[in-house]
Amino acid sequence: MTGRAIHMDVPPEVFPESVPERLPSEPEAIFVVGVARSGTTLMRNLLERSERIALARENHFLGHIFGFGGVRHYLRSAGDLESDATVREIVDMIYTEDARRLARWREVSIYWHWLVANVPRAEMERRLLAAERSERGLMAAFMRVYADKLGRPVMGEKTPAHLSYVDTLLEWFPGARVVHMIRDPRAVYVSDLRRRRRKPRRPYSWLDRIPGLLPALMLLQTTLIWRDAARRHFRYLRRYPGRYTVVRFEDLVQKPEEVLPRLFEFLGVALPADPTDVRVYAYGFNVGEQGIDKGAVDRWRGQIGRLGSRFLRLALGRSMRRLGYTD
Repeated sequence: MTGRAIHMDVPPEVFPESVPERLPSEPEAIFVVGVARSGTTLMRNLLERSERIALARENHFLGHIFGFGGVRHYLRSAGDLESDATVREIVDMIYTEDARRLARWREVSIYWHWLVANVPRAEMERRLLAAERSERGLMAAFMRVYADKLGRPVMGEKTPAHLSYVDTLLEWFPGARVVHMIRDPRAVYVSDLRRRRRKPRRPYSWLDRIPGLLPALMLLQTTLIWRDAARRHFRYLRRYPGRYTVVRFEDLVQKPEEVLPRLFEFLGVALPADPTDVRVYAYGFNVGEQGIDKGAVDRWRGQIGRLGSRFLRLALGRSMRRLGYTD
């Protein structure tokens, strides 16, 4: 997935001389989470319309689809974080081919490509040596370097899979805000299947060699992940009032003039003058076009097929109704 390439206008060796102070109303950090293909990239781009907010792309620091796929688990092999030698070993892992080796069958998450291309190794090493010697300190340093590169006071990041780790995020960053993007599971299924076929990656490219296998497994995957996301939503809503909110993709796309003012108020950040002036990204049907693609709300209806639609409604009907997906 890609986002607005605002940071690419800054040469790798250049950082702003100073970054504005974070205002008392502004959050410690902002995290955008949700099932993949639910509009997290769109939300990131909209929030970055504010000159106060910088949200790094996916880093999967805490976990991937499976918790052991989190970057922090790989970095633990470097040793005790209290040791400077360990910190330097972590920098080596990030800036060399070790990162690709540790990712195994997955591609390296997009943030780490950005980091290597835009932050000199010596600068990242300096920041990590000065950071809190904990996994929380590492994550904060990785977010902060992105925000500093853009010259913005509010740091954060967008990793959909971090939906499973909201408890950890809000324990580590008590003053943070979490934005959970949720979307009709039928649209999620269609969008994710289309993505896997348009940009094949292991293991999905292997599965697609057997007729019917990839759609069936994607249907099952969507069901399990979306059901878990709905359950987590209701739990987080009770547990973290004022720090967690949900935004339905359909509401954001169809009524941004209503949704965005409420969202920025929740975040404690001033609403930008033109918050919807973004381009379509992330393997959408209108990639590169200006503005929000309102057709994305219903486009799935002509592509899902009767069997897929019935299966999802049968498996997820109760949760879908609770979240307003009734047709």
